[in-house]
Amino acid sequence: MQLITSLLYAVAVLTFLTGLSILFGATKQARGSAVWFCIATVGAAVWSSAIAAFLTLSEAHADLAPLLVVGIIAGITLTDVALIGYTGWDFGPAGKVATLVFAALGAALVGLQAYDSSRFYTHVTFGNEFNTIHTAGGWYLYLLIAFFFLISLVYSGFLGKIIAKTKNKGAKNGFRLFRAGLSVGGILALVFDLLLLSSHPHLSWIGPMAVSISVITFYYSIVRYRILALRGDWMNILSYIILTVAGVIVYLMIFYAVFTSMFRVSSPSSDMLVFNLIMVAIFLLLMPAVSEVSSMIRAFLPNRHLDMGYIVKKLNLLNKQNVELKELANFLATQLKLDYVGFLINGRLYSSRPVDLPSDALAQLAKTKLPKSGLWQDFTPPRELEETVDRLAVLYNSRDEAFGEILLGKPSSRHILEKRDLIQIEMVLRLAGVIIDGEAK
Repeated sequence: MQLITSLLYAVAVLTFLTGLSILFGATKQARGSAVWFCIATVGAAVWSSAIAAFLTLSEAHADLAPLLVVGIIAGITLTDVALIGYTGWDFGPAGKVATLVFAALGAALVGLQAYDSSRFYTHVTFGNEFNTIHTAGGWYLYLLIAFFFLISLVYSGFLGKIIAKTKNKGAKNGFRLFRAGLSVGGILALVFDLLLLSSHPHLSWIGPMAVSISVITFYYSIVRYRILALRGDWMNILSYIILTVAGVIVYLMIFYAVFTSMFRVSSPSSDMLVFNLIMVAIFLLLMPAVSEVSSMIRAFLPNRHLDMGYIVKKLNLLNKQNVELKELANFLATQLKLDYVGFLINGRLYSSRPVDLPSDALAQLAKTKLPKSGLWQDFTPPRELEETVDRLAVLYNSRDEAFGEILLGKPSSRHILEKRDLIQIEMVLRLAGVIIDGEAK
């Protein structure tokens, strides 16, 4: 269980960091929701840490067992009550009343357990790999099950209202994923942290791990789709760290499940864990190269879908360094899947590939009338350019001043450019014009 307990502590820290980052990054308007979200992450962190500490508690410190059990119940309760506050507090009196009622009930349940530990369990068996808590059964256990089941239904219902109210597709999908993750995590927690706690104590980590991963995943949606109004450039760095480490944790969990099921051992060896961590580190270091290669491969595939994210990212990187116009033309020809791209600026042509274009034909292109709107120019290509140039567009700078033309060849995949393709290409060409004009200065 060494790997699992280590992952539980790591997830607890990451979950808590997501709450802090949302709390300190939220604007004044979103501060209320940020507080509830932060409280939920505190509860999830306490829950995960208490489970991890209990599983590895030594018999010499048996007197800490009642405190850890209270921490487990308090962590689950705090998480669920805060989730009602986050999802329902802004839905008027119903949300506020539900939050306060469940908070009072939860406090009473935690208080009963703190006052008399025998209500929940009879004794603890200490083992070499993990410890076992023997639940007492009876009305207190059933009351806990009913309480957590009802509270899950309530915040799931509020999440359903939020999903119906949300217009942004990305945010809506983020809430849906959050709802599904919490539902799965809640069911796993009820099964392994209450119903089967005595018979399968080694699986009690699944509930808090599932809920914490759901919270961290939803944190990505909050940052990515601006579900809460956030500010601060530091959040980008912190978010990258949180989500990267969360990905590593998910990988190690999958590795743990596969390894233990295949080799019938309780836990991988330390050498095997170190080897996996080294491989993960190597993969993270190679990610930029892998992304570059995969984007280049996609550019050569015979389909019309453009990797707009990669193109814009690459153009922004080029904007920070000296731009070679021939190199830029070649990049655009490859990524836009055209057999030719050329920039005609001040009578000079910078092409993606060598072509023999007469100067009088280029001069004729430079005299083409500017379009009334958009980039595309209405022109009939001279006989010398029919096989090379299929479309002509204007190069605009950031002040919407024309300073040249872009010559575009035919689609390399031999498909007809659709309206969607032209809109995407126009976006790229506008950015390219701004970059070229800025570099010329």
